[in-house]
Amino acid sequence: MTTPLPLAPDLLDRETAFSFVSRLAAMNGVDTAGFCTDMGLSFSQVIDGKPEALARLADLSATDVEELRRWSPRYLGNREHEFRGNRLHAKAIKESTVRGCPACLREDAEAAPDSFEGDMYIRGHWLFRPVTLCLKHHHPLVPLWAEANVSRRYDAAARLAEIAPGVWAGKLDKELRAPNPFDEWIEARLAGTPTESWLDQFDLYAAAHFCELLGRAIWAVRYPKWKKFGPERAWMSFEMGFRFATEGEATVRDTLMQLQETIGEPTDGPKKKYGALYDRLAFDLLGEAYAPFRELLRDHIASTWPLGPGDDLMGEPVLERKVHSVRTAARELGMDPRRLRKLLVDVDLVRPAETGRDDQWELFDAKAAQPHLDRINTLVSAKDFQEALNMSRSQFELLRKEGHFPPAIDGGDHKPLWDIRAAHLHLESLLTGAEPIYVNMHGWDDIPTTAQSLKVSPGMVLKLLEGGRVQRIGRHTKRDGYASIVVTKGEIERLLDRPEAPGLSIDVFARQCGLTRSAAMRLVREGHIPSTEGRHPKTNARQRFLAPGDLAAFHERFVTLRGLAVELGMPWQALRPKLAAAGIEPFSPDGQDYGAVFERDVAIAADLPSTKPRSQQNKEKDGE
Repeated sequence: MTTPLPLAPDLLDRETAFSFVSRLAAMNGVDTAGFCTDMGLSFSQVIDGKPEALARLADLSATDVEELRRWSPRYLGNREHEFRGNRLHAKAIKESTVRGCPACLREDAEAAPDSFEGDMYIRGHWLFRPVTLCLKHHHPLVPLWAEANVSRRYDAAARLAEIAPGVWAGKLDKELRAPNPFDEWIEARLAGTPTESWLDQFDLYAAAHFCELLGRAIWAVRYPKWKKFGPERAWMSFEMGFRFATEGEATVRDTLMQLQETIGEPTDGPKKKYGALYDRLAFDLLGEAYAPFRELLRDHIASTWPLGPGDDLMGEPVLERKVHSVRTAARELGMDPRRLRKLLVDVDLVRPAETGRDDQWELFDAKAAQPHLDRINTLVSAKDFQEALNMSRSQFELLRKEGHFPPAIDGGDHKPLWDIRAAHLHLESLLTGAEPIYVNMHGWDDIPTTAQSLKVSPGMVLKLLEGGRVQRIGRHTKRDGYASIVVTKGEIERLLDRPEAPGLSIDVFARQCGLTRSAAMRLVREGHIPSTEGRHPKTNARQRFLAPGDLAAFHERFVTLRGLAVELGMPWQALRPKLAAAGIEPFSPDGQDYGAVFERDVAIAADLPSTKPRSQQNKEKDGE
C-alpha cells in the first residue's frame, strides 16, 4: 500500500489532474517531471487522464480518485477525449493555448499569500473551447500561455509562476461582459444539469459547434465570411447561433431560409450562401455526432433549393429534383419565365410576380407540377430553339448536319418545330454528375471552342459525350443550356479516333534536314524526291508526306549540307567553302533554288577529307 506524502495540497474545485500534480511537485520543492519520475508516475499519462496514473496520484496525495477524475480529460485514442461524459475531439479540449480567468487566478493567489502565484490552478472547464466566459467574475477567458511541447504546456505550476506578475499587474484583464444564454447552457451541460433547450438531445460539442457555424453564417450579413473572428469575438458566433438553434428545428429552418434570401445573389448556391456552415458539415464534420445537423441542412436545401440532376449537394450528386423554381422550370421548358409564371399562376402552383418572390426563389413541388409542365406547349421555331439552348445559329446548323437536335415536327406546309423541353432534358442528362465550373481555367472550355481548337466538328465532341466516353464534364455556373457544358481539351483529344499520318510532313522533313520549307516543297513538287499522299490527322485535308521509303530514296540520292558535315565530322560553315573549292555546286538542274542539298554521288566523288578520328572511321567502315 502506498504511503501518502506528508506534504500535499488539497484538490481544488474543478481542478485538473495535471494542474494538481504540478502543484504537488512544487509543494515538495521539485519540478513536475522529476517528481513524477521519482514517484513512479508518468506525467504524460496524468495529462491523458489514464485511470492507473490518476489512481497512483490519488494514493500519493490522499485524494479521492473520483474527484480527481471528475474534471480531467481522458484520452481515448485517435485524437479523441472523454470529458464530463462527452466524447470530444482534441481541437475541442486540448488546444496548444491554455486559457483562463485572471480574476480567478488572483483570487487563488490571495488565498495563499506566501508566494506570488499562491495556489493558482487550472480549472477543467477552461479547457473546453466553447467556454469563453468565467461566470463567477464575468471576465472573458484569455490566453494564459501557448506551448507546443505537451509536457511544458501542462506543467501548470511552472507556467503560472511565469505569468503571475502579469496577472497581479492586471496585464491580462479584459472588459467584463454579462453572461449570455449560451454561456449558461454550456455551464449547465458541463455540470450535468438538464435544460429545456432543443439542443440537449445532441452531443455537446457537436451542438455547440453547430451553434458556432450557424452564428458565423448569420453574422456574415454584417461581417464577410472570409473575415475570421478573433479569439476575443469567438463568443459572438456561439451566442448568435444558440439564440436560434435552441428554439428547435423549425426555427433553424426558418433561419436558414432567411439567410438564403438575405445573403448574396439569387443565383448563388448554398456554398456561397452559408459559407463554413455548408463546407464543414459537407466535407469535414462527417462523424456520427454531427449526423443530425448534416441531415437537417441537407434536407432543408433539398426541399427549398431548386436543385436538379447535374447539381451537387453536400458532396453528392443530385439524382432527382424535388422542387422547381420558376426560373429552373422555364430553363427546362425553354420558355420566357414571365410567360411560364402566368401559366403556373393559372393552375395555382405559384403566386403572381407582384405578390410572390423572385423567379429564382418562387418554388413549387416538381412532382406535383409535372403533369402541368407536360401539357405546356414546348414546340418552338429554329430561332427560338437556338436562343433557348444558348447556341449560335452557325453552331446549331453544324450540329444539325451531323444529325443532332432533329426537329420534332418536320414536313408539310409549315416550318420545322423543335421540342425544347426534350432538348433541355437531353442536355441535363449529359450534365449528370458534372463538376461546377465558375471560370474557364485549367483546360476547361465549351464545346465550340474545344472543337475549333482540335479542328473537329462540335458534333464529334457531342457524340463522345452522348456515348458516355467523356469522364470529366463540367457545368459552367454562369451559363445556361448548351453553352454551360464544358469539357477538357486534353481528354477529348485522347478520345478522338484520328488516323495515323503515313509519314513526315514536308514541314517536319525540312526542319530535320536544315532546308527551308519552300526548298523542300520544290523538291517534292518537281518530282526530284518521291512522296506519298495522305490525310492530315487533325484537319483531314489531303497533303503530301514523306513515307519511310520516300526518305530512304532521298538519302540515297541526296545529301544536305548539314548531313554531309555530320558525315565528315566538320562544321557546316567550314564545309561550305571546301565544296565550293572542289567545284561542287548545290543541286539545281533547272536553275531553281533547292537549298543546300547536293547529289550524293557528286559529293562522294570529290573525296573530301574527313576530320573524324581514324578509329571512328574504321568503325563506320566495319559496320558498312
